[in-house]
Amino acid sequence: MKVLLVSEYYPPKVFGGGEISAEHLAKGLAERGVDVSVLTSKFRGLKKYEEKDGVKIHRRLSTGTGPTSMIKRKLLFPRSIRKELKKLDEKENFDVIHFLNTTSITRCEKRSIATINSYGNFCPKGNMFYRERKECNGCGILKYPLCMLSSGYAGKVRLRPWLKYNPLFWDLAYWNFMRRNRALAGVDEFIAISDFIKELLKRNGVPEGRIHRIPNVISIEDSGNEYPLDPDGPIVTYIGTLDRIKGVDLLIEAFNGIGKGSLLIVGDGPERKRLGGIAGSRVKFLGRMDYEHMPSIYRQSDVVVLPARWPEPLSRVLIEALCFGKPLVATDSGGNRDCIKDGKNGFLVKPGELGERLEKLISDPKLREKMGRESRKLYDERFESRKVIGEIVSLYTR
Repeated sequence: MKVLLVSEYYPPKVFGGGEISAEHLAKGLAERGVDVSVLTSKFRGLKKYEEKDGVKIHRRLSTGTGPTSMIKRKLLFPRSIRKELKKLDEKENFDVIHFLNTTSITRCEKRSIATINSYGNFCPKGNMFYRERKECNGCGILKYPLCMLSSGYAGKVRLRPWLKYNPLFWDLAYWNFMRRNRALAGVDEFIAISDFIKELLKRNGVPEGRIHRIPNVISIEDSGNEYPLDPDGPIVTYIGTLDRIKGVDLLIEAFNGIGKGSLLIVGDGPERKRLGGIAGSRVKFLGRMDYEHMPSIYRQSDVVVLPARWPEPLSRVLIEALCFGKPLVATDSGGNRDCIKDGKNGFLVKPGELGERLEKLISDPKLREKMGRESRKLYDERFESRKVIGEIVSLYTR
């Protein structure tokens, strides 16, 4: 079987967990004997074609240098992907075309599968967070302007005044959203990475029989080396970007009210300076870290927290924490419900109501141990990488 994976970005160009999952999927498919190719974007300094780990990588697509180069991506990428996909398929004659992200979906003649792992097909801003106040139940021509005027970001792009109050940018963003939404009609089957994404697809008219709930491939390579930490009591850990919708300020404020333990903040972002100003002495900022250190951080953590204000599609961090058998505390929204069975392997909370649950876990090592076992059990049942790849191969061969 010949399969083409289509992804706007692919390692070594990594801007988030999606690119890492794409590489793990490609390698896993090749190990199972699938003839797998990847169509991705070209960048200076990278070979236009190479074979790595049994995967044929074609770097042909034209796009921006990263998720923040929004206008260039919107203008170049759609046309490029239609052209290059057609040329490559005419040469290779693939059996299945698998689009790995919402930006890469386009119509094609072959059987097509699309992984929906973000909100680009459902929201012009890409975060389903209306006016940066509450979960959105669907965009509309009247809601859209109010939302843009009240928002600081569209996706990962900061809405500076020249964008925020620019009707041409509004039109471009909305047109691109409608294009992505219409592209769903040309896809044969969908992989929804969470139940929340599955419900969004159903709400947008996709029959349930064409939707398969399969999470991203999370494969963890652990060298066993320990990253040096000097904790004061149990370790509570946040891993991710430091911006407002991630809710790290809510976590710090809650933690400041608890009299014991250490809070590790792994990551960086526009809120770093402000967060440093409200953090107490037991809060430690580790900044961005190479992925090779992350297994050690997970191992040494006692609780992993995701305090986001917005409804995350499905957090890679939560799945990795499940793998390491850690109790979780996260906002009761989005894909978090797939990773946390409230009261069993962690707690689901409302934004801003973290303190009580965190204090309970920090104070009770037996509860942490019990919930940690349940987390590992859930990982083995639903998220283990070989199991996930097997489900995807079964979908290909149906």
